[in-house]
Amino acid sequence: MYKKFLGTVVHGLGKGKDLGFPTVNIELNNNDSNLEKGVYAVFVTVDNQVFKGMLYVGTRPTFDLQEVSIEIHILDFDQNIYDAQIDFQILHKTRDEIKFSGTEQLIEQLHRDREIVYNYFQNLDD
Repeated sequence: MYKKFLGTVVHGLGKGKDLGFPTVNIELNNNDSNLEKGVYAVFVTVDNQVFKGMLYVGTRPTFDLQEVSIEIHILDFDQNIYDAQIDFQILHKTRDEIKFSGTEQLIEQLHRDREIVYNYFQNLDD
């Protein structure tokens, strides 16, 4: 059984949306984050509906930020869910956090990450 994390959707900096990968930023309901920085395939539950997602945990080093961010790009999802209570389960880590030389390289990697996550779920469904 995978550990479930509970949190509230909060406003972020909008960087994911600017890059073409809108995310929901999560403020965990407890301090038991213990999340290793990186990118993960996750199940996300919103209003009792389960979605597939790509979780990022890290400081966004490409933008020289310091605060740890927990954000999820929910696949095939386009709803405003600010202030919603959600949970997510980490299924698989796809890579460590990386600092890119610029936003173009980051966007290219995000496309690869999303493809890896889609493939992970496709293999899980088979």
